[in-house]
Amino acid sequence: MAASVSAEDMVRVDDMVLVPKGGFTPFFLKKDDTNNSSVLATSPATSVDAFWLDATPVTYRKFLAFVNKHPEWHQSNIKKIFTDSHYLEHWKNAQGSADSADLDKPVVNVSWFAAVAYCEAQDKRLPSTDEWEYTLTDNDRDTDNLQKQIMAWYSVPNKALPVVGSKPANGFGILDMAGLIWEWTEDFNSYMAPPDSRNSGDKTLFCGSGSLNASNLGDYAAFMRYSYRESLRGNFTGKNLGFRCAKDTK
Repeated sequence: MAASVSAEDMVRVDDMVLVPKGGFTPFFLKKDDTNNSSVLATSPATSVDAFWLDATPVTYRKFLAFVNKHPEWHQSNIKKIFTDSHYLEHWKNAQGSADSADLDKPVVNVSWFAAVAYCEAQDKRLPSTDEWEYTLTDNDRDTDNLQKQIMAWYSVPNKALPVVGSKPANGFGILDMAGLIWEWTEDFNSYMAPPDSRNSGDKTLFCGSGSLNASNLGDYAAFMRYSYRESLRGNFTGKNLGFRCAKDTK
């Protein structure tokens, strides 16, 4: 088992943490990997290059600063093609912005298009699904407790969101990967798509899930994550759906 990243070894700049290069066993094959489900049993772990990742999900405070600078992404101005009717629906005060008590909570009800726009405005990007899942698996540190935490979160009704960073970081130094919100990934639609949409390249399509080609049939938490991503389209929003940004090392 890999050792945790110590406080001395962790590289953190401007609220981003450098996630080191590594690998993990993917839960599902990508659309363009293979059509042979037996490959998962013998294939090596998916390699993930080192990358920067926000230590916490993007907050209302940071997203508010973004929409103030880019008013086209404000609730009252966003084009309908980029979101559904629930975009930033929590912003119901007289100013059309987040309440002060919510500023350090994770921003939710944000579409994939809005999340991408925010990240690009910061010279960043959304993490890939492989990057996100690799960070969550945390080099298989404390896997059993992680799965229990995730399933306990999935099993209760949605509650009022706490501020970000309320719980300890994982071994990489990343917080709130589990038990807070669902998060957008850059290529959320790239896994196990239906046959009629495999090669379309359309970002409004959604990824698929199911038992075929799954690497661990007992990982119910992963089934639920991929099933949730399957339900999404780029203009969807959700009251527990937010995001964080990533950045290349070069």
